[in-house]
Parts: sequence; C-alpha cells; structure tokens
Amino acid sequence: MLSGLGGAAKAAIFYVITLGLALVVALFSGTLGEASLIVTMLTPAVAVVIMLLAVAPEGGLRAALASVGITRAGLRGWPFAILGSAAILLASYVILWATGLASFAVPAISRSVADVGLNMTVSLAVGLVLALGEEVGWRGYMLPRLAVIGLVPAMLIVGFLHGVWHLPLMLTTPYYHSGGNMMIVVPLFLVTLTLAGVFYGYLRVWTGSVWPAAIAHAVYNFVWGVLTEFTVPTSPEVLEYIGGESGILVIAGLAVFALIIVPRARSLSVAPAA
Repeated sequence: MLSGLGGAAKAAIFYVITLGLALVVALFSGTLGEASLIVTMLTPAVAVVIMLLAVAPEGGLRAALASVGITRAGLRGWPFAILGSAAILLASYVILWATGLASFAVPAISRSVADVGLNMTVSLAVGLVLALGEEVGWRGYMLPRLAVIGLVPAMLIVGFLHGVWHLPLMLTTPYYHSGGNMMIVVPLFLVTLTLAGVFYGYLRVWTGSVWPAAIAHAVYNFVWGVLTEFTVPTSPEVLEYIGGESGILVIAGLAVFALIIVPRARSLSVAPAA
C-alpha cells in the first residue's frame, strides 16, 4: 500500500492499471472473442477496486463507495443525462436521413411486441451495468482526484484518456469500430470522448453522484444501437465518419453541449477526494 499519495498521483496510477488491463484483454481477444468488449468495459471498475483495496485505501467500505459517487442517486441529473444523450444522437441521425446520406428504414421484426420490449429493457439494463463499470472509474474515481489541476482541464483530460483506453481494442481486434480507416476513425473517436468527458464530468460533479454519468453513457450507447438499426447508410463510412457514435455530427452536438456546460462547470466545487 502507498500512503501519502495526492489526488493526481492516484489518478495516474489508476490510469496505468486500467490501461494495462485493457491491453491484457486485447492480448487475449483471440480467446475471449466478442466478449472482449464487455470485459474491457469492466476494467475501470476492477482498477478502482485495486486502488481502494490494495494501492491507496481511503477508509472503510462506506467511505470508499461515497468517494466514487455510488451512494448518492443524483436524481436531479437524470433528466439531463437521458435527454441530453438522446438529443445529440437523434439530431445526428435525423440530419443523415434528411440529407440523403442515409435512409430511415424499419427493420424486419419476427418477434412479438412484448418480446421486443423485454429484449430492449434487458439490453438497457445490461448497458447500464457496463456503463457503470466504466464510469465508476473515469468519472467516479479519476475525475475528482485529478480535479486538483482544475475541473475543466480534468474533465477534458479524463475524457481524452478514456478514449485512449479504447485503442487497444480498436486497433488490434475486429470487435469495435472496425468499419473505417483508423487514421480517420481514431482522431474522431478521441475528440468525441474528450467532449463527452465534459458532459459526463459535469453530471458527476453537479450531482455529486456517478449514476447520472453512467445513465447518460448507457442511454447514449442504447440510442446509438437502436437508431443504427433504423438506418441504412449510403456507405459504411457514413456511420463512422459523419453520423454514428463518433462522427462529425455527434462531435458538433457535444461541442454545443460543452460550450453551454463549461461556464457552469467553472462555478462548481469538487468535494475533495481523500
């Protein structure tokens, strides 16, 4: 165990552990197959456990959970989390449909409405668990500890490093964003995650809870998946470079959010992390 570590040092060690775990998952992706993505999404939570139990403990279980924002629901942030994520993606896809870069098409459904509804509910619930597995690390643990350098810079840095953490999976496996030129996809992806870090980070600090950030993240992934099912692009690159999860349109939406959020974030105070 290491004693006397400052917040920035804890954030750095956490990141090294998390990135190391992501590299290990990518190394064994041949064995894990498509499960590599799910396992990778849980590595930040594993790194938090390692930090709080073995590297730099911060009190008992209750104090540790409170320090990552698990013990507060942050209900006031839920509407913004849900509507904000949905609005950014919906606007992106509507523009694709309106400009003819993609067409709206209802997919063929062979199951009952009840089955579809149950499947979507389960998908969203699982997505929330996986998003929490990420956010408890990035916004729950790392952001408050790195905030000693300033909240807005910390939100941007955590967002960028969150993006970099995806790269082992993106660059060495076919399981995530493999449909485009990586020289274009990777920069777009990193800009998207950097700006998303402002949105998710604001939710975390504004509410004092990691749950709104996890909800925003889960809704984003869910809506992206649903809208993609209803979209037929003129080429696969349309959903990699222009629309989709991290295209130019999404970046523009997140940039607008960031312009609104940053002035408000400057007035927030971050509870000191032990």
